[in-house]
Amino acid sequence: MPVQKTILVVDDDERVRSLLQEALAGAGYRALVADGGPEALRKLAAEEVDAVITDVRMPEWDGLTLLERIKEQWPTLPVIMITAYADEQIREGAEARGAEGFLSKPFRLDQLRNLLTEVMRKAAGRRIETVLVVEDDDEFRQILMEILPALGYTAQSAPTGEAALAMVDRERFDAVITDYLLPGMTGTELLRKIKAVSPDTTVVLITGYAPSVDGYPFSEADGYLMKPFRFDEIDRLLKNLPSPLR
Repeated sequence: MPVQKTILVVDDDERVRSLLQEALAGAGYRALVADGGPEALRKLAAEEVDAVITDVRMPEWDGLTLLERIKEQWPTLPVIMITAYADEQIREGAEARGAEGFLSKPFRLDQLRNLLTEVMRKAAGRRIETVLVVEDDDEFRQILMEILPALGYTAQSAPTGEAALAMVDRERFDAVITDYLLPGMTGTELLRKIKAVSPDTTVVLITGYAPSVDGYPFSEADGYLMKPFRFDEIDRLLKNLPSPLR
């Protein structure tokens, strides 16, 4: 039996939420609902979701703001935008922010199901499988090397940036998870050297310092994890980051 996919519906109209939840359940999906952007982000942080369907016009946050927040934390999570306004600027804004689909009200439920099937099929092709862990702390590196295989990833490790670069030069990794503070070079320096030889490799930085507070240049990374973090956060992050071209 295939695994049931979970869809988060975000709309401030309770009637619309109920209608979409019922339609999605009838199509075989598990549907969650949220009445706005803040509640949507809380649910995304708490549960694994396969796609988001959100209205554009909502109080507090509009759908474009929610889309931006989602893509900041879950870049490859498919988002479908729904609006009653056939506004080309709204459509262009949604596409520029990474929306995978767009529907104008009124629409038939079969249109929504077909669009959802299409974006889910595209998302299913994304998968990070091989991971290189770069960490000079022997104990923490060993913990990650035990956790990642348990999550279904093939993992190797390196204690320094230099050793990691030698491994990247010899073989292909879908993703590199590296500590920011390494002996000899920073995680950002390692990131740049990896991207120079393997630009499609996804690089995740681990840090104990908040980038927004301390100004560390994490904008070049595909993602980051703040210490301390739960190990299920690694799996969630890797599943929602761009995988390399195969």
